[in-house]
Order: sequence, then structure tokens, then C-alpha cells
Amino acid sequence: MRKMQNYFGTMALAFMLCMAMLFMAGTAFAEPCVDNGNGTVTDNYSGKMWQKDPGVARDFNEAIDYALSRSLGGHSDWRPPSKDELLELSRSPCKNMMELMPFFHWSYTRSGKDDDHAWYVELKSGEAILGKMSSRLFARAVRNIRGW
Repeated sequence: MRKMQNYFGTMALAFMLCMAMLFMAGTAFAEPCVDNGNGTVTDNYSGKMWQKDPGVARDFNEAIDYALSRSLGGHSDWRPPSKDELLELSRSPCKNMMELMPFFHWSYTRSGKDDDHAWYVELKSGEAILGKMSSRLFARAVRNIRGW
């Protein structure tokens, strides 16, 4: 009887390990970047969906309004990205599926000191600069695809 319990215990443990490995393999081997064919790119590693084309240059307030009012790819929960999210995108292979302008993109991250300054990021180089909110730069919307 004792041998039977050990056998079933070992089999149950092996089964649980196999199931865990299958679950991890499903996420580990997913395509990191997917062009959804609807004006969006999904970054499966970060759990974010990005607007593919940044459109035209806007000042900070216009950029925020633009991102919040987007309805793209069947979704209406778009928002402006943070400085950290834009920096993360600048290091992601997904940026190569997007329309990249050699210019800066607004983040919603504002200066803690100056009321009229916010952060913007150049996606090709990953350079972040604190600049005047009246500057006309590009805006790109983002949304979470998971509960992150």
C-alpha cells in the first residue's frame, strides 16, 4: 500500500510539472511582436498594444487629448504612454514594426518642478528629454492587453 501511495504521489507531481511546463511554453514561445493589421502592434512581452502611426506633431495637451480620444483596432481604452513605457518601447523589437519618425514622442510624464515641462522620448535612440509642453512633437497611444 505504501508503494502505491509513493507511486501515485510521484505521478501526480510529474503531471503537475508537465502542466506547468506546457503553460510556460505557451507564453514563452508566443511571437514577441505582432502587427495586428489594423493600425496597431502588440508587444506580447510587455502586455501592451501600441498605435502604429503617430500621425502629426502636436503640443503636449493636444497629444494627451489625441491619445485619450483614440478608437483604434476595435478598442477605445487608449491612453498616452508614460516616459518609462516609451523607453521600454525604444528597447523593444516591436518598434521596428511601427512608423518611426526621427523625432521625439510625448509621454504623459510631467516635470515635478516646472508646470510647463514634460518628458518626451526619441524611440530610435531611447533618449529622454524634459522639454516645454508647447513644443510640437509626435504622439503615440498605448493600451494594456493584460491586467498589468
